[in-house]
Amino acid sequence: MSRFSVLCLAAITLVSPAIAQKATIRPEWRDTTIESNNAARERLEGKPPPSLEGLSNWVQTDARSWKDLRGKVVLIDVWATWCGPCIRGIPHLKELNDKYADDGLVILGVHSARGWNKMEGYVKEKKLPWSFAADTERTLGKKLGIAYIPSYFFIDRRGVMRVAYANRQKLEDISRALLGEPAPASESKSSLAAWPVSVDKELYADDVRGKKAPELVVGQWLSDKPDTEGKVVLIDFWATWCGPCRKAIPELESIQQEFADDLVVIGISDEKPEKVEKFLAKSPIAYATAVDTKARMKSAIHVRGIPHLLIISTDGVVRWQGFPGSPKEPLTPAIVRQIINADPGVAKRHASAAG
Repeated sequence: MSRFSVLCLAAITLVSPAIAQKATIRPEWRDTTIESNNAARERLEGKPPPSLEGLSNWVQTDARSWKDLRGKVVLIDVWATWCGPCIRGIPHLKELNDKYADDGLVILGVHSARGWNKMEGYVKEKKLPWSFAADTERTLGKKLGIAYIPSYFFIDRRGVMRVAYANRQKLEDISRALLGEPAPASESKSSLAAWPVSVDKELYADDVRGKKAPELVVGQWLSDKPDTEGKVVLIDFWATWCGPCRKAIPELESIQQEFADDLVVIGISDEKPEKVEKFLAKSPIAYATAVDTKARMKSAIHVRGIPHLLIISTDGVVRWQGFPGSPKEPLTPAIVRQIINADPGVAKRHASAAG
């Protein structure tokens, strides 16, 4: 029996399956001494954490994205070599790493922008065994709302920000509780291999790749309502005033035409119907269009930049997400084809039509 198993038996109230399923956040887990933390918690907790894309100068790890850390409990320690309280907290982090690394705890020390060039030397000198990276441009720090250090954040096995600005006196309690929760049920490795691999990139929205898509809801269809039964759906959040959105329209029309039998493209704007209708009168769009002035689907995943695309398989799961012209992962017909070819709902519809 592992050390962690013994601790679980000794503290069963913290990690019992019944409690774990409720996504517990105990009040004492949070550092409530700083009032500004509350706004950050409201924005961060219960959602996918910000991308790690802006971090650099990685030390002692090849896991550099949330995809790489799937199924782990991650403790982010935002720190600096010049910060006294940060340095005083290191022995406790070392103790946590020694106890729980084998059970799935990953500590990621994120050095602040100031003095980051001293990080690697310090880590090697002190023989610190966990993962480190530098936030040289404060990319992650800004998203987390860092106002002081050290600051601690926990991401659970589901890839959800569980505790933002954790109480430094409760790091072990939180670690034990989250490690005691079961890993999320997922598709088999062979099934997952059929879908596009998630690329670590800035999404300007919640990362819902591999998760259930928000409900498709519109206020008014400006075209005929499309039949999506047994078809992959591509949602384009756009606006008439958005230059990149207009630039993407011909590409999406081409994709719709190429995969017309198996794909439905839907452009959704949150502008007033008359404004979009005026645009369409001059520049018709050869795929389904709708408006939703309440932006319900868009708001459900906190889209902060457009155009923003979701490609949803017939089981309602997002298989691709992002900006169509992304330099890191532009949307291509090959990606769409991969999703359609992997989709069992599409295959079933074809079989039914043939039979």
